[in-house]
Amino acid sequence: MRDLYLGRVLQWALGGLACSALLVVACGDDEATVKAVNDVDAGAEVLDSGSAEPLADAGDASDAADAFVPCGPGDEVKTTVGDGGATLSLCGATLEVPEGALEAGSPVGIAVVAAPAAPWFDHELSGPVFRFTPDDIALELPAKIGLTRDTTKARGPVLARWLPVEKEWGEHEGCLKDDVLSLETIGLGTFGLMQDVNTYPPAASGLGTATVSLDLGGVATSWTVPGNGGYAVYEPGVDGRSFMLVARRTEGDDLEALDIRGVIQNNQPSGIVQVSWLTTAPDAKSWSWVEPIHGPATSFTMTETSPGTYTGELHVVGHYGDETTEMGATFTMTPGKFRPPPSYSCGHPEGDPR
Repeated sequence: MRDLYLGRVLQWALGGLACSALLVVACGDDEATVKAVNDVDAGAEVLDSGSAEPLADAGDASDAADAFVPCGPGDEVKTTVGDGGATLSLCGATLEVPEGALEAGSPVGIAVVAAPAAPWFDHELSGPVFRFTPDDIALELPAKIGLTRDTTKARGPVLARWLPVEKEWGEHEGCLKDDVLSLETIGLGTFGLMQDVNTYPPAASGLGTATVSLDLGGVATSWTVPGNGGYAVYEPGVDGRSFMLVARRTEGDDLEALDIRGVIQNNQPSGIVQVSWLTTAPDAKSWSWVEPIHGPATSFTMTETSPGTYTGELHVVGHYGDETTEMGATFTMTPGKFRPPPSYSCGHPEGDPR
């Protein structure tokens, strides 16, 4: 799970740089690759949807957006690919197979199946689990699957796929449109929507408390969080949590911000992945250090001095183009629990090399 948390906090870090960390919490990437998120042994594989038989009316893909419809294992629709492909819908799920993806006459189907394993940490299934078939071959062209989200839920879901070899759920970044979370893929399989069971504040601004001191190239300064929209937050996980500390202040008409992001892991040393000093002053420089780009931190320590309160010290080399400077900081923070809303993308289909 360590790689998962590092991946999440790197998404926070790199996304924040790309989207101006002065103004936003996090931005999603545009990857369509699946990310494993737990390690549950599901035992038996998902139910076999049986041999495919043509249906007189497989439904219309637009039916999926009408409402969230509960279904149970055993419900299924099947048809065969015609000259124009095939379209199916069942209980809020859709499958669109374009012409040329499979040979004419090939069976396709959607079946509601029992969940092959429990949802990952702090999540629940939001609706049925669907098996889209054929799921044992690669299609010649991407097919489009869609799952209708439950609009009674306050927080958007994520698209989860069962990985039979790894025996665990993985997460896809789908495309959300008209309450349908969709994915274009050359590999069909078993999918469901995962819903975070927690209730989170709508934004990070103002959450948590902290005191921070920064030494930037020998010049010392300090902040109290929250201030000018600063925050100290953590995102919970199975084996630890990722944290983000943002201290802000105004100097005249200019805004200055210190952004520190890292991970707190159970029974392992804490880690840091980003430190940024950002300013809007026209003659000043903004400095940043990001671990995968600039190499390891010079030093970093953090301890939990009381339940929920952490004290840390860091030293990194900040970069501004080809220039560098020493950056050191000490902080004490009591972060608030927060998780950025799911990010959705409508990028290239999975398997598309472009």
